[in-house]
Amino acid sequence: MSTTLARPAAGTASAPRPALRNLPSLTGLRWATAMLIFGHHLMAVNYFGGNAGVAWGVLFEAGKTGVTLFFILSGFVLAWGYKPQQSAGSFWWHRVARIYPLHVVGVGLALVAAATLIPEIRTDGAAPLAANLLLVNGWVPDWWQAGNPASWSLVCEAFFYLAFPFLIRSLVRLSTRGQVIVVAVALALVALAPQIAAFAPGVLSSASTPLLRLPEFVIGMSLALLVKSGAWMPLRLRFAVPLAVAGYALSEAPTLPGTDVHPGLAATVGFFALLVASLAAADAHRGSTFLARPLWQELGRVSFAFYLVHLLVIASVSSAWPDGHPELPWRQAVPLAIAAFGIALAIAWVLHRAVEVPAQRWLLRFDPARRAGAVAGGAGRPSVRGSVR
Repeated sequence: MSTTLARPAAGTASAPRPALRNLPSLTGLRWATAMLIFGHHLMAVNYFGGNAGVAWGVLFEAGKTGVTLFFILSGFVLAWGYKPQQSAGSFWWHRVARIYPLHVVGVGLALVAAATLIPEIRTDGAAPLAANLLLVNGWVPDWWQAGNPASWSLVCEAFFYLAFPFLIRSLVRLSTRGQVIVVAVALALVALAPQIAAFAPGVLSSASTPLLRLPEFVIGMSLALLVKSGAWMPLRLRFAVPLAVAGYALSEAPTLPGTDVHPGLAATVGFFALLVASLAAADAHRGSTFLARPLWQELGRVSFAFYLVHLLVIASVSSAWPDGHPELPWRQAVPLAIAAFGIALAIAWVLHRAVEVPAQRWLLRFDPARRAGAVAGGAGRPSVRGSVR
């Protein structure tokens, strides 16, 4: 089945086709995405040496694109659950309740780790640390990994959340053609981002500056609106999954000769976005996928906590070696990697149950919409249980 754009029937432009609100496959996808990032960081810290290290690098050098998938997921889920009656203030408060308590705990754990087992992540100065706590350090490339190194992506997410109420109101007013044009322009900006950053060295980073990562989020938003309205039916998963694998590999493709333009990145984002849309369409119209099974749902719900602590655990475990890079034969590296995984998952589960869930519930009691009585029952809460960041 090919990807198709369908013209909405007359009279349906303002009344999109009813769609299943819950997208469990996207919650499960969050865990698969976290595993890509975990594998990449095992490679970066050199758990595996020799031929095993080479093989691991081939598999997980592109694992950093898991963050790209998180950004697309975030835009898609928020646009899917968008409710026009929710105020911007209520939306922002929901986002604060969702990410900030765990972020603060993650920074605290990073400070402890930096003072003990992994001094190489120590933040020099109060200003970059404060910037990390306030989720603005990514705007200064030299500070992008201040505080908790993994939280640089939250800086991007915080900017996306700030922009979302304004972006979504513009996107929903566009025709189907207009939304498709937005996707095309955003993909072009993804390819151009490294070149744009090259024109402003020391000011912009194509990897961590929120403005240059915004197109990934906008693509997710746009595709969610297209699927939700019934204007577009994505590819079936038997086609979307191989394309996503190809996109994963293409992220390592070279730039255009003599430039920093990276069309491979645009292919990665485009194929990842297609996978997200295909999974959502399967949940909404065809029946949930294996990612909707209970184990994947539970893992997906703890994936945010896992993401925030996994690198700290990987580096702490490897700190027993003099240079912090074990480079072990696979028979020794595999048990070490499993140990790091188990420790990170255990910490993440505790943080999810003891911090993330209760803190979110408590903070949502102070939702401006609840206090004003404007939105009943927590309207606007993202529709995917567990949500994305």
